[in-house]
Parts: sequence; structure tokens; C-alpha cells
Amino acid sequence: YKPTGSSFNSNLLLLGPDEIFSQQNMGLLSNGQGGFKLDEATNVDDSYQANSFLNAAFVMTDTKIGDKFRIIGGVRMESYNQQFNYIEFGSNEHKHIDTTVVDLLPSVNIVYSLNKKMKVRGSYYRTVSRPEFRELAPFEFEDFITNTLILGNPNLKRALINNFDVRYELYPTAGEIISATAFYKSFKDPIEAVYLGGSNRTKSFLNVKSAVNYGIELEFRKKLNFLNNFNALAWEGWDNFTIATNFARIESSVDLRGNPNVQDSIRPLQGQSPYLINSSLGYYNAESAFGATILYNVIGRRIREDGLLGYENVWEAPRNLIDLQISKTFLDKFELKATISDILNQSRDYYQDMDKNKVYNAEKDLLIERTNFGTTYSFALSYKF
Repeated sequence: YKPTGSSFNSNLLLLGPDEIFSQQNMGLLSNGQGGFKLDEATNVDDSYQANSFLNAAFVMTDTKIGDKFRIIGGVRMESYNQQFNYIEFGSNEHKHIDTTVVDLLPSVNIVYSLNKKMKVRGSYYRTVSRPEFRELAPFEFEDFITNTLILGNPNLKRALINNFDVRYELYPTAGEIISATAFYKSFKDPIEAVYLGGSNRTKSFLNVKSAVNYGIELEFRKKLNFLNNFNALAWEGWDNFTIATNFARIESSVDLRGNPNVQDSIRPLQGQSPYLINSSLGYYNAESAFGATILYNVIGRRIREDGLLGYENVWEAPRNLIDLQISKTFLDKFELKATISDILNQSRDYYQDMDKNKVYNAEKDLLIERTNFGTTYSFALSYKF
């Protein structure tokens, strides 16, 4: 930095690394000379202007047929306009994208009540998944956390998803549920994150032609007072305990046969885990206003970025998460909460499955990134007016 009529203080260049960029060495110095100036290095092609407009309207009906059937249906119309201005890399030409896509998104939900405690639901609905501006922006920027270059793709299209599911629900008592769901989803033009290969680890985004997801989901939430039916386990305290579990098993596939640039012609959808487990054990005593909950979560391995042009898929390995929360209400108005998050502190590993055994092997697979988030402790005190 050189102030008008003065010069840069070159003695600053002789300072040690622990003091050279101290605040007193920035800008105009006390002796009238210039110090360091921090400024952004930028190019004409590393920025963009964009905006979007969503106009929507919908109609819906909710009808009962007799005492058993209920039908909720309707359709939503969305008109999505997107405008995008940028300077093309290399040619320095100004580019302008202005597109409008109109979608009709129908939905229908049919509920059949077997009795007061049991229901069967069937539903169909269509949804869309639109690219973010950053996924469209056609220039590179560096993600310093993952040491990855990210390149947008202005040719991305929105994805259409058709969703079907059938669900059985049983409500034994208030606050309890047992349910089972079968579902199927078909995707047209889903957006996926891909690695383009090369030593600089460039990541971009592409539409694949189609994909499908299907599977089952089981949900269970029940108080533990049923254990009183066993004489050896009888205890009045079971009324304060609730156990809950949610399990999903998902099969997904993307058909890429005929594409010579991909690693696998048929593979799972990027970002989709084959299974998901959420479980909790809760305790709450209304008399003492004391509660505690322990939660467990794990997901199956999933593709973080697809491989392309000779680069292997990058997978996220499963990791187990356990959280604990304790709460206490006192003086009717105050509530104290203590939370311990990620007790196990297992690392999040992204890797390339070089031996193709579907399990991370530190000796044979290539570790791309490892993150340890650490165990977090938090306390909160709240007052209710």
C-alpha cells in the first residue's frame, strides 16, 4: 500500500511470521508510510448475477366417503423463471440465460380407516428438484475445507420426481404408533455431483437420464409399561419410559449403460444410503419435571460424488452417532437443558473403494478426506413467560 506522496515501508518485509501481518502494519502507518493492504484477487469471469421468480397456484379438496374413506387431492401449478448473467471463461463473452418452466404437480392421498386405531394410506404426488445458483454458475472456485475445485454447469435441468407409497398405521394408545410403509420414486433428470478427475480434484454437477428409489420404512414408538405384563419385570416406573425406532431400507439405481465416461453402468443414486436407522430411549417424570433422552443414528454408505473420466466414485463410510440430552424444569418457569452431542466422536471418512468390497479398508482403499467433529457439550437455561 502506497499512500499519495509517500512510499511503502520496506522494513516490514524483515519482520518475523508472527508479527508481519499485525494490525499495526496494515494500511497507513503512524509514520506516514504505507503498510500492507489485503485485497481480493478477482477476474471478470468469477462472478455472476442471478435471480428467480416463482409463481404458483393450487386447488385442493378434502372429502369423506362414508365413515371409512377420506380423499385429499389437488394440483399445484408452478411457473419458475430463472435469469442468469455471467461472462464466459476464455471468450470473455457476456452470457444471458432466461428460462421459464411450468410444472403441474398433482397429488392424491387416500385414507381408509379399518377402525379407530388402524388406518391404511395410499398416496401419489409429483415434486421437482431445481438446481441452486451455485450449481449453475460456470466458473471454478476452491472449497478450502475439502481442497476441491467446484465448477458449475449452466446446462442443468430441473428434476421431476413421481412418488408412490402405501402405509399401514396402528395407534395402540395415545403417543404410540406402529407403522409400515412401502414406497417407490422415479426420477427424471436427477442432478448429481460428480468428480471430473485430474490432479486438482474438480467437482461439478450433471443431469443423469433417470433413476429409481424403492424400499420400506418401519416406525415404532411405544411406552415400556407393557413390561409390567411380566411379573419379574413389573415396575411402576416403566410408565415414564418411551422407546422409538425408525428404520428404512432403500434400493436405488441409476442406469448409465452406454455412457463410456462413467465407472459403473448401474450404481446407486448419488447421496442415497441403502439403509437408515434412528432410535431413541426417553424418560420423563411429570412429578419431578425431569427428563432424559439418548438418541442413536447411523446411515449406510453412500456416494458423495460420482466418478467420471476414469476417476473412482467417492463414498462416505457409515459412522455411529449417539447424543444425550437431560432436562429439568424448576420453579414452573425455568428449564435447564444439558446436551452431549456425538459422544462416540467417530470420524467421517470419504474414500474410494479400490478393492470393491463395499467396506472402508484403510490398507487397500484410498482415503480422500477425514473429519473429526469432536464431542460437543452445551447447556441452556430458558424462562417461560
